[in-house]
Amino acid sequence: MSSVQLIADTNVVSYLFNKSALGFEYAELIDCRNVGITAHSIAELRTGAVIAQWGERRLNELLRFLEKFAHVPYTKEMAQVCGGIRGHRTRIGEPIDWPDAWAAACALWLDVPLVTHDRDLEGIPGLRVLTVHREWRVREEAFGALGTLWLGEGSSLCERSLA
Repeated sequence: MSSVQLIADTNVVSYLFNKSALGFEYAELIDCRNVGITAHSIAELRTGAVIAQWGERRLNELLRFLEKFAHVPYTKEMAQVCGGIRGHRTRIGEPIDWPDAWAAACALWLDVPLVTHDRDLEGIPGLRVLTVHREWRVREEAFGALGTLWLGEGSSLCERSLA
């Protein structure tokens, strides 16, 4: 996998694929950076295609479009980060879906911004977000007692190894 510079959330990939007005705004925001997507995003997009009963031609268009993105592989460290995000958000009464938590975890672990239009991702400590959402609130909160559990046992933002 080449060096990913951003992680794209499913909604942004969908806007880009459908060439919507938001898609054009996100294309401009992303510019020429190498963008990664998660398997969760691929699964979400496939789910939408099945529900909408896309034909073979449209589905093949989607598959070709997804080839433009770098696939971000799963790691146990990313799983630790994802679990920390979901656990904390559930504990404070703001649960987050698996695909959103996974996208945030990947961006945090790889130390790259997440490009999203999803306000469910607001307020995740350390998460850098690129968005064109006009109502996005910037809010950081401390995780306090979570300590090293946040990025996996013994990890910190400065100590992670991507080897």
